Amino acid sequence: MAGIITLVVRTGIFTLYEEFFHTRGRLLSHPLTTSLVPELDAFRPKLDASLTEELALIGERFAANAAVEIVDDDLDRLTDAIAALTLIESKNDRGALPYAHYFGSQRPSELKRPILGGQLDTMRHWPPSLQAASSQQLQTIGAALADLVERADQKTTTQAAVSQKIADFRTIGSRKQLVDEFNALRKSLHGKLGEIQHKTPELGTGWADSFFRPGSSAERLTVKELDRRIAAAEVELLAMKKQRDEKVAQEEAVARARADAEKTQKKAELQAAKKAAAELAARVAELEDAVGES
Repeated sequence: MAGIITLVVRTGIFTLYEEFFHTRGRLLSHPLTTSLVPELDAFRPKLDASLTEELALIGERFAANAAVEIVDDDLDRLTDAIAALTLIESKNDRGALPYAHYFGSQRPSELKRPILGGQLDTMRHWPPSLQAASSQQLQTIGAALADLVERADQKTTTQAAVSQKIADFRTIGSRKQLVDEFNALRKSLHGKLGEIQHKTPELGTGWADSFFRPGSSAERLTVKELDRRIAAAEVELLAMKKQRDEKVAQEEAVARARADAEKTQKKAELQAAKKAAAELAARVAELEDAVGES
């Protein structure tokens, strides 16, 4: 017998299920091997438990990532507020203090690009100077930023811990134990199938091996399967590009609408100012006539 592959620790849970059901289907379908099905089925609860554990970890990861993203949004809002207030104090001169003290040659949009990361490392040093500023608004923001930095540190620590839990689970934890036990079970079944093959020569060479999928996952991908996956990926890519184009169009439409609204408002303010100026000029002329200064 050629033997069967040993599943590696990085094997995904769904690949393990595929291996399980491939072998089970073959055992269940051959009259000489149905008696081996209960032995394999006894392993199924462990597969299910591993899946449940992984789903729980995936849920933790999404929750941790979401918490970090929310903190990042809050940090971005404070960044914009600080930029706006310091730019006013700097008289719109980005090279003057206090704007340059916080942003240097960077624009706020550049500072905000990473999700936390460098932005958090930079802004964690800002609260003392903000709280010492002459502006009451900057002082308030400084206090809020100090609390936010602490919360951001907590969320990033949780995120890192969850990532480590997933890595441990898949490499040295219960997933590794599952894979080791599954390999032992498959090897045992392969030996029993080999005995049946030996006692029944008409089954032919390779009969016992046929109960297990050959090669690694990569080796099992045929040209046809690769073409199918490429086609599916291209369809998904086109859908994502379309979604991006629609999103860009929506954002541009919102920006245009906002600009039009601001322009309309300014026009209305201009008309009101002109009217007030005309009324004031008429009143000045009237008063000048009254006192003989025309």
